[in-house]
Amino acid sequence: MKHEPVDFFTRYFVVLFRDRIQSRLDSSDPVRKLIYLVLGLIFLNGFLFVFSIKDIWQVPKADRYEKPSLLFGINTEGKYEPIAEFYRFSRVVITDEDLPGGWDDNKVIRCFVSTEDNNFRSHKGLDLRGIFRATMVNLLAGRVKEGASTITQQVARLKFLNTERSFLRKAREAWLALLLELVFDKKTLIGIYLNEIPLGHGTIGVGAAAKFYFRKDIKDLSWGEAALLASLTTRPKEFSPLVNPNTSASKVRVVFKKLVENGILDVETAEREFEAFSEYYITLNRSPNDSAFSDRLNKFPYFTEYVRKNLARYIPSQQIYEGGLKIYTTLNIQHQSQAEKALAAGLKQQTQLSNQRAFTKIDSFEDSYGSTYKLLAELHDLPEFKFKISRSYRTFNRAWQEEFRDDLAVLNLISGTEGLGEAIDWNYRTQATEDHLLPVEGALISIRPDTGYITAMVGGSGFRSDNQQIRAFQAYRQPGSAFKPLVYASAMEYYHEHPDDKKNVTAASLFDDSPLQYVLEDGDEWNPSNYSGEYSGFIRLRQALELSRNSVAVRLLEHTGLNNLLPKLEKLLQVENRNLPRDFSIALGSFEVSPYELARSYAVFASGGKQVFPLSVLYVEDEQGNLIKDFRKEFESKERKRLLSPETSYVITSMMEDVIKKGTGTGARSYGLTRPAAGKTGTTNNFRDAWFAGYTPELVAVVWVGYDTGTLSLGRGMSGAVVAAPIWGRFMANALSHEKSRSFDFGDAKIVRRTICSISGKLPGSHCYQTEEEVFDKDTVPKEVCEDHRGMSEPDPTPTHTTDPGTTKKKKPNLFEGDEDVIR
Repeated sequence: MKHEPVDFFTRYFVVLFRDRIQSRLDSSDPVRKLIYLVLGLIFLNGFLFVFSIKDIWQVPKADRYEKPSLLFGINTEGKYEPIAEFYRFSRVVITDEDLPGGWDDNKVIRCFVSTEDNNFRSHKGLDLRGIFRATMVNLLAGRVKEGASTITQQVARLKFLNTERSFLRKAREAWLALLLELVFDKKTLIGIYLNEIPLGHGTIGVGAAAKFYFRKDIKDLSWGEAALLASLTTRPKEFSPLVNPNTSASKVRVVFKKLVENGILDVETAEREFEAFSEYYITLNRSPNDSAFSDRLNKFPYFTEYVRKNLARYIPSQQIYEGGLKIYTTLNIQHQSQAEKALAAGLKQQTQLSNQRAFTKIDSFEDSYGSTYKLLAELHDLPEFKFKISRSYRTFNRAWQEEFRDDLAVLNLISGTEGLGEAIDWNYRTQATEDHLLPVEGALISIRPDTGYITAMVGGSGFRSDNQQIRAFQAYRQPGSAFKPLVYASAMEYYHEHPDDKKNVTAASLFDDSPLQYVLEDGDEWNPSNYSGEYSGFIRLRQALELSRNSVAVRLLEHTGLNNLLPKLEKLLQVENRNLPRDFSIALGSFEVSPYELARSYAVFASGGKQVFPLSVLYVEDEQGNLIKDFRKEFESKERKRLLSPETSYVITSMMEDVIKKGTGTGARSYGLTRPAAGKTGTTNNFRDAWFAGYTPELVAVVWVGYDTGTLSLGRGMSGAVVAAPIWGRFMANALSHEKSRSFDFGDAKIVRRTICSISGKLPGSHCYQTEEEVFDKDTVPKEVCEDHRGMSEPDPTPTHTTDPGTTKKKKPNLFEGDEDVIR
């Protein structure tokens, strides 16, 4: 409710008149002078009650409106396109062009003037005859039966006052109406009125109401539709066609009677128009709770909500909702659309596969404590607890979905009843996620590594009133093996800065892949094991990352040393106010991160080792196009520090390319991703979280899938390779379909290619028959020549035969081999 403070001038005049009274009492003829003074005081004080100095500046601004702010994203043509609106109430500002016909022919104007103020064109703000008539009617009725506010007075109330019923408010309303008539012509005043009048269900003005009730522009309305809008001015909720269609129809009939009484329509035309409009009520099939807010442009609600929350730190919320701002973001519409499709499809499928039952014992409280609660509610005036649907309906719905529907579908298939079959099929289709299954949630975020622009962000399975957590930023989970590239890169970077021929860590370094056992300080044992339970003996670091060997990651950390590796890792993660655990479990991803933080770290690899500052909003303009906030300046002023050398970025990228080509990340290629790509899977204990983090030269993206309740499992075998990698691959293939493929380019990276022994990782000796090419930082190229195979003969290339001649004995590949589970 609006309250007007007492201004300085009001206080000044009170003091002034108090002094004047005292001077009159001291004069020679005080009685007569006092009478004149009192009369003048009464008049001037009455004027001061209704006058405010700010009226001089307020009234000329009455034709300015609160306007929604627009959020823009970039389309495939590189142009900005509206993706969302911010507003508190729906408003479509109408102009003279939207009201063809003017006073004499425009249906909307004539309906409103006939019902609200038939003398609008002749009075000067106040209708004295109307006031007298309303006063007599109300006195005879013994209650307020008829109002006397003109359209100009209503404009004054809508723009400057509240709805409080008081003499002071009515006096202020009358005064402001007179001022409005002095400043604006009648055409402008009726325009302000039509743009400001609330017409129910969150609509302000006839433009928004026409779109909400009829899905039409104001200029296309019929007489009946215009009459309905005019019928909503006094009590929009009561006369709403969605809430009370019968009452609404009666009120519309009253509007038509007014049109006939005022000579605008003849009886025959009015009856014909009313009958034609009656079809609207017959075909109306909308919820009484429907709101214009649901019609708000909001293509990508998770991203919109993220921008709104962050923008509120720099721009007042009122200005965001009412200032008509133009907010230009980094969102790529193609990327965002494909992100939502890929994640939604993956989560829906995973919900069915994981098959975790939702809580169904919702009646247990009522059964156990219902009678007790009723007693407590009466004693302490507590609200009653109730459900949206009845208990019997919940019981039937659960039994129908879990027991009867499938059986009935089979019986119908045998009997061939077409109508029943269509009904069952429709029920399956419209049930997005089975009510008895707990929905699997997830997140996806993508960032341009060269600019830091956030091009897509999805925070869950669907933005609803009960599901608004932006998990891309708020879901902190253990990343599992998706953390290993950060550990590997930190170790390589340390030896890039401190080369040691005996300890250098390269992609060809040999580590022991065998069981480990540690005794902790509290006496417990920690046994980090591989996902598959299999071990390969000595294995090169490249292969260890391909197969996601946990034992090798721990041995690498042990080899480099916590004190040497953690500073590099902390710099790479760029995490503030949180300390990394100083134990070997960090090598297996025990440190919780958000998808956003992991994507920011992987962006360092893709950018050749440079720090990346993610950005979601570029700049903000007001409705006149003036720049009010430019985030680009602050962004460009930040120094992109080098967190990794180009050489380390090159090598780790080469290793993660092999993860996708032949390691645990092959599922990322399942949707036709053909461009260069690097990435890593991640899975946590008991398959609670599934990750895939990766990048192409153009884009970095991270996918997380899991339950909001962190203790629930996605199911046996539901690893990052199975769950998250296909979602990531589908998104990347489709999001980048309009962009030309590029190769990874790490600029001046001093990389050396050498042929090595595939078994030992050393330079090949004369007896090394299994060799391959490897990439090295120039300062860590191996110098030792392999002597491990001296005296060995070249292996027979002929395949080993089984009992069935012609068949080759070959071990069946394990698709999920190596994707870890974190051991505490």
